[in-house]
Amino acid sequence: MVIAAPVFEGPLSVTNTSVIVQLREVLAGHGFTGTAVGDALGTPLPFGKSHMRDDLPLYLRRVAAPTPINTLVKLFVLDRVLDEAAVRMALAPLDVEAVMALGLLQRDARGIRAALRLSLYEGLLLAHDAYDEETRTLRPDHVLDVNPTTITLSNLTVRRRVRSALEIGTGCGALALLASRHADRVVATDTNPRALNLATFNAAINGVTNVEWRLGSLFEPVAGERFDLLFCNPPYVISPDAQFIFRDGGRRGDTLCEEIVRRAPQYLSDGGHATFLINWAIHRDQDDWSTPLRSWVDGSGCDAWLLCSAAQDPVTYAAVWNRSRDREKYGAGLDRWTRYFDELNIRLLGLGAVVLRKRDGAPTWVRADHIAESIKGPVSHHLERLFAAEDRLAGMPDDDALMAARFTAAPDHTLQQVVKVNGGRYEIQSATVRLQNGLPLEGNVDGPAAQLIARCDGQRTLGEIARAVAADAGLDVDTFLPAAARIARRLVAAGFLI
Repeated sequence: MVIAAPVFEGPLSVTNTSVIVQLREVLAGHGFTGTAVGDALGTPLPFGKSHMRDDLPLYLRRVAAPTPINTLVKLFVLDRVLDEAAVRMALAPLDVEAVMALGLLQRDARGIRAALRLSLYEGLLLAHDAYDEETRTLRPDHVLDVNPTTITLSNLTVRRRVRSALEIGTGCGALALLASRHADRVVATDTNPRALNLATFNAAINGVTNVEWRLGSLFEPVAGERFDLLFCNPPYVISPDAQFIFRDGGRRGDTLCEEIVRRAPQYLSDGGHATFLINWAIHRDQDDWSTPLRSWVDGSGCDAWLLCSAAQDPVTYAAVWNRSRDREKYGAGLDRWTRYFDELNIRLLGLGAVVLRKRDGAPTWVRADHIAESIKGPVSHHLERLFAAEDRLAGMPDDDALMAARFTAAPDHTLQQVVKVNGGRYEIQSATVRLQNGLPLEGNVDGPAAQLIARCDGQRTLGEIARAVAADAGLDVDTFLPAAARIARRLVAAGFLI
């Protein structure tokens, strides 16, 4: 049976779907597609290159017993050369030659090894290139596995049910395949044929049939189309080099990320969301990290949420992408990159994301938040809450309208207090309100502000609650009400009050 899809140049054969299905069944039968890999290695998955480099001897000891799952882990996860008899036993009843014909295995003088690695993410089995620990080299068209940035983009993607979704720069296809679960139709593009070859294989081995893979740069493969959901993890690194397709965009400065953010709205349906991971230049005449991004989204016809996770100085940024055990190479990279940043008048380099919502013909808003902590899990529900909050606040232009509204305290928030002993009594030194699920937003609150949150039960208006809080605290009502309105706007915008 031949897959009804373009055949992209790459290491894997995607035409023999019966063998691909059998391989999935064999792997699943040994628990490879479940928890068995993590159980065998004794570590949560996925793990990064540092774990492979530092703890490989530990992992090899844990999978030393000659069992099928241990053989599969050594073959497809730890990239070991194995005795052919052990591989045949682990893959039975599937022939080794059939898997070799797929391009997943190769034979050398020492035995059999995997040509690619297999890993799991959110129940998906994914083939991707291996990081060669022996030579520490990568192909220019290297196809990454699921890494921290993949997970961050996944967490920031709105996961509502949609008719159509688009991923720009799909890589191994992990996020397009994930979107196929809540989108009727997914289109995924990439400039790297090798990536699309692996992505096509990954769709086949996961039984996904509603993703279309297209070769081309940025939005060229989808000219004239619109989508309800768009997401992109581009080669966002601001770099003087053009070494790796997955890293270096080949554009001057941050112009690739700027182009993606500026062009995306014309490919969004009304009400559709777009999420991008980006890096951007903050020039010496720009005091605020959000200044460049605000110009990118100005006049876009979209609501825009701008997120900054960090702003790094040029030397720190250059070190992240050039770090090497080869000190001469490392130093030369630092010199080359920092000269480049100096030429571009860059003071800092921003790291973060942009989330858009298309609003055809409607007024739009822009908000910017700095969130230094990593986003631990999916925040789709929180993103939709924040967008709804901004909509509601936009409809309350003055304090009177805000005070007439009824709010409920979000059930997933906590209040953390720090107390100290003073004169034999405990006194509250500080208090922080924080959301437990979703974005790691928090804020410092005083006693009256904490009471304002606690008493919001959806029954009384905010004004009624504010007056009661002021009375209980012995505060002047006329002074407290404007302050309460300012506090409430921040709490609503952050999702603490619904």
